[in-house]
Amino acid sequence: MIYGFFDRLQCHGLGENAVVLLFDKDCEEYDLRFATTYGRSYSETKALINTADMFWNICAAAQQPLLDEFRYPVLIDLDPGHLQVSVPQQNDIRIDKHQRYLTVGLNINEPDCEVPKLGHEWHTFRPFVHIPSWPQPHRPHLASPFSSVTHWNWGELWLDDRILSISKRDAYLRYLQLPQRASGSFELAIQIHPDDRSGDRELLETHGWQLTDPWKVAASPEAYQSYLQHSRAEICCAKPIYQELRTGWFSDRSVAYLASGRPVLAEDTGYSAHLPTGMGIVAFNDLDGAVAGVADINDNYSQHTRAARELAESLFDARGCLEQMLTACF
Repeated sequence: MIYGFFDRLQCHGLGENAVVLLFDKDCEEYDLRFATTYGRSYSETKALINTADMFWNICAAAQQPLLDEFRYPVLIDLDPGHLQVSVPQQNDIRIDKHQRYLTVGLNINEPDCEVPKLGHEWHTFRPFVHIPSWPQPHRPHLASPFSSVTHWNWGELWLDDRILSISKRDAYLRYLQLPQRASGSFELAIQIHPDDRSGDRELLETHGWQLTDPWKVAASPEAYQSYLQHSRAEICCAKPIYQELRTGWFSDRSVAYLASGRPVLAEDTGYSAHLPTGMGIVAFNDLDGAVAGVADINDNYSQHTRAARELAESLFDARGCLEQMLTACF
């Protein structure tokens, strides 16, 4: 897997600019001295870390003492609400050592957002896509589904006396009846084994959902891109925690759909206050709203596809988004 990672980077001219640190699964702390390094020697890795202008710590994955090796660590939060609620409850997550705090939760600084700020100032950023890597394909077949690629998982967190679900299973089961209420086909690429005994596969299929194996349709970046581009639109149901805390989360996967000229029908987490909706992006809050969104996309499909690509180019182009993120880091 590690060598496959380097092969993938080499395709983009980045193979010489990467290091992988491998820690033993029983390692109690992420100390650089205990890591096996790939791509660079230990001394080269040490020098690279010590001289780096900045370190983006994605989802607080790097912890002390490794984090202390970097002179300017910046926290990049891709899981708003989930991260901030987890920090006080898990001793192995520390975020106070960072210089700046960035979050994809577009609504975090608004009055209706209930995400704990943990005493820090949070700067927001939009998820982004490398536009040249996503040429707009032809119009999909009429039978192409509203689709998504997601984890079928369980989980919950406590915030004071509230139970908050972090389950994509809960997210989609809230809209179980959508295929029966709306016109068209609906497909999820989720990892439910054919022999799974939970009954979820049968439950979804009896309500009209088509299921496909994500290990096949998203086994590589190229397969993933092809799957999105052969879809009619995305149907994105958010983790309940995103919606209940009004985080403003909007998926980077949804941005890839937009770049493909595919409309996005996404549950509103508060993002509608910060992104244009109605054409290209259609927000919904309940089953009736989702049904209406499907009808609107189907009735005005050409306009939605054009708007989707335009939104990707104007709001989610990596060239502009990354510049804004770097500016927020200082």
